[in-house]
Amino acid sequence: MPRTVLARAPLRIALGGGGTDLPSRYRDHGGFVVSAAIDRHVRMRLAPATRGRFVLSHLEQEEVEAPAQIRHPILRAAVARHGDGRPLQLESEGDVLPGTGLGSSGAYAVCAVHGISTIAGKRLTADELAAAACTIELDDMGRTVGKQDQYAAAHGGVNALTFARDGTVEVRPLVLGAPVREALRERFLLFFTGHSRSAADMLAGQVERTEAGDHELWRNLGRTEQLARATCVALEQGRLDSLGELMNEQWELKRERLARVPIPAIEELRERALEAGAHGAMLMGAGGGGYLLVYAPDPKRVRAALDPDATAELRFDVDDHGCVAEQTGSGASSPR
Repeated sequence: MPRTVLARAPLRIALGGGGTDLPSRYRDHGGFVVSAAIDRHVRMRLAPATRGRFVLSHLEQEEVEAPAQIRHPILRAAVARHGDGRPLQLESEGDVLPGTGLGSSGAYAVCAVHGISTIAGKRLTADELAAAACTIELDDMGRTVGKQDQYAAAHGGVNALTFARDGTVEVRPLVLGAPVREALRERFLLFFTGHSRSAADMLAGQVERTEAGDHELWRNLGRTEQLARATCVALEQGRLDSLGELMNEQWELKRERLARVPIPAIEELRERALEAGAHGAMLMGAGGGGYLLVYAPDPKRVRAALDPDATAELRFDVDDHGCVAEQTGSGASSPR
């Protein structure tokens, strides 16, 4: 067993199709999402326990004797499913707060599975990591979430994710030219809205409406998938000018799904971005808070309008590595 394992999993930005990756939607119609992993991460440090007890540090501190006593639901399930029964020490941290729309919960689950399985001497592929994390969040925890976050975190890069009716997921890396890669790094900007929320809570209403056969919601999600496919084509063809319009229509569809959620501060921030020359802006995640993604051909002007004190923006680049676990003294273990 390795002495220490350092694991990290990237967060993500959803470029199109969010909401179609929920089981309540893809079980009947399938789903399609374009997602980009970014170089902002969830990180864990794991080592064999020195006191014969599980010692866990996350947003809280825990010290317990058995996996079933672990309070953190993701860690409890990951240890039970992927540990080797021996106690361990685990410390975790993230580059953003939970509930900010960048897939931190899914990344946390992927990171936990990879770190715990690695220290137990097991090696999982990226698909296996993502599927294991989905099992923890959707089945063990019963959370009302989709599957894109786990697959983005496990694989890294910019991908088209196709969700089949039987629950399987196809991951196709997009072939992007240098101008698009540069635009993702320089002209796509993330600004914190000042609010966070639970994705599961925000999505619960969508699931209820979907399962009740709400025709307007079915139409909304169908159009959302069409826009995601158009975004995929635009990215691969290098048609950057069309991305802003696609982002704005995706925002309008999300706003329909959030009709009962008051978000005047977010709408004001978005309008300020557009007035400053941004071509498109949409909220990340399930809605209600988190980060606003802006496509700005003139980033300096938009930054001056939205973030004059340089405190709200989260700078990023694409993370092409996916979830990685590094064993001290023995190199890196990446699920490829």
